[in-house]
Amino acid sequence: MQMFVFALLVAAAAAAPQFSDFNQDFNNQQFVSSGQPEVRILSQKSDQDQVGNYEYSYEQDNGQRMQEVGRVQPGPEPETGSISMEGSYEFVGNDGNTYQVSYVANENGFQPRGAHLPQAPAQIPEYEQLRRDYPQLFWAENGGAGIILNDQQQFNQQQFDQQQGQQFFFN
Repeated sequence: MQMFVFALLVAAAAAAPQFSDFNQDFNNQQFVSSGQPEVRILSQKSDQDQVGNYEYSYEQDNGQRMQEVGRVQPGPEPETGSISMEGSYEFVGNDGNTYQVSYVANENGFQPRGAHLPQAPAQIPEYEQLRRDYPQLFWAENGGAGIILNDQQQFNQQQFDQQQGQQFFFN
């Protein structure tokens, strides 16, 4: 019994911290400094219903804020479907300007909009003319079902198959 107590004391002594100022050293290493100022959360909201629809938002004292709403669209079978999200976020950039981005994310992907984001170029007139003159070149658009150029003209896969042997030259 005395040997057991002695072994227990030796184990406790070996497990004790090996430096004298343990508490001070622990407190100094408790937080990692990133060189950035501390940011406080001013408000935060998070709600979700039984179906999976949700609303989430927060605001911080550094000018950053975010809000998002997600809506579930059930599919034809259990555990299928999709979710569409709509929201916005705002932040202060390194240049001191405030940037705002609003977005939609759904089956068509993530679609951000913001004054500082690049815009897609407008359709060039030559491309639209090419579409009218040679609709067979665009048969794969709209999932391969063909395209409707106007209310009277439609080109589909069957028409393409009939003309497959022909060659098309551009002037």
